[in-house]
Amino acid sequence: MKKFLDSFNKWSNNVFENFNKSFRKHLLLIVFIVLSVIALAMRILFIDYLSGDMASFLVPWFNYFRENGHFLALKTIDQATNNDYLLGYNNLLALMSYLGGRPIAIIKSISFFFDFALAIGVGLVTYHFSKKKITFLISYLIVLFAPSVFANSALWGQCDQIYVCLIVYTFLLFLKKKNIFGSLLLGIAFSFKIQTIFFVPLLGFMWLNKKYRLWHLLLIPVGFMISALPCYFVGGEFVKPFAIIGKQFGEYSNLNYGAGSMYAFLEMTLLAECFNKGVSILFALAVLLFIMFVLYYKKVECNENNMLYVAALYAIITPFVLPHMHERYFFMADMFILMYVIVRKKQYYLAPLMIFSSVNNYTHFLTGEYIFKFLGQDCVRLSALINLAIIIILLVNMREVFPKKEQELIGNN
Repeated sequence: MKKFLDSFNKWSNNVFENFNKSFRKHLLLIVFIVLSVIALAMRILFIDYLSGDMASFLVPWFNYFRENGHFLALKTIDQATNNDYLLGYNNLLALMSYLGGRPIAIIKSISFFFDFALAIGVGLVTYHFSKKKITFLISYLIVLFAPSVFANSALWGQCDQIYVCLIVYTFLLFLKKKNIFGSLLLGIAFSFKIQTIFFVPLLGFMWLNKKYRLWHLLLIPVGFMISALPCYFVGGEFVKPFAIIGKQFGEYSNLNYGAGSMYAFLEMTLLAECFNKGVSILFALAVLLFIMFVLYYKKVECNENNMLYVAALYAIITPFVLPHMHERYFFMADMFILMYVIVRKKQYYLAPLMIFSSVNNYTHFLTGEYIFKFLGQDCVRLSALINLAIIIILLVNMREVFPKKEQELIGNN
């Protein structure tokens, strides 16, 4: 009996030891799988949450595709309904309309899929810099559980994660010096959201440093037109993709639509009218070009770290100074500032501040109430102040991207 117990104890110790070794060896993979399942389950629990956009726009559009020949409906959906989304997203709705099931579940499943694709993309970018699996995992999980990402898909059922996901992979391709594929992918991102333009200043920075060729720009419209092929195949007019863009520009005339931009502070009617007559666009252009001038004048090198800095800076400052911005237009800034602080290993507080700023604006549209009742509509101004503070911090950080000689001169002064 004693021999049996000794043998059993030895066997059980070996089993435990081997299990422990195996568990430790695959710990990151286990955490990845378990928390991914939890993140998906959290989203599924909210799959019946019907936002205003879902009820008024997305579900009716989806049903129109189902009832009018799926892809064939691409020819008429913008005229027959109030659909003003670009063809990239409408292609997905047309494709998914072949599936049976409840529209809200199918539409949100698109957003859920791209939540995970975006999280992987952000993880791959940070891994590219750190070469550490733990950095990939942390970045991946932060994106999946970020309140702004969760609210955008699980509650809102929106598609901002799609174009930002494509931009993140575009950025990764640029880091790997695959500018041709990156430009094509950027064009596809444009076919989902015009807000992809927030990423374009990075191309200017790369071009000024001879890291991007002008002819690569021609690939962006090629990528954009790929999204128009299904529409053309079913007999859609050639101008269809551009007509939808024109429709978007003609719809929104207010300087601000609940976004944490500089126009959240502007209440003087006469001054607002002046800005609406084109002054706002010219002002925004002046700000964006001035920053590019400073980067060029200071001879900032186009290395990988500086590319991430420039992308993050423009991701937040562009929607801040542009008019007609909506609540969700800082979504790209959420992701790029997150990557920026993880790679930089400093000022981690910028990421939660940025994400809180976005969610703070989401809540009123989604629930009809503001996070802080005592602030009321001033919650939007709070987000604008947070965004302004982040911009100032990033501008101060610009000193770090100056060449070393410039940094020494600043230090001596």
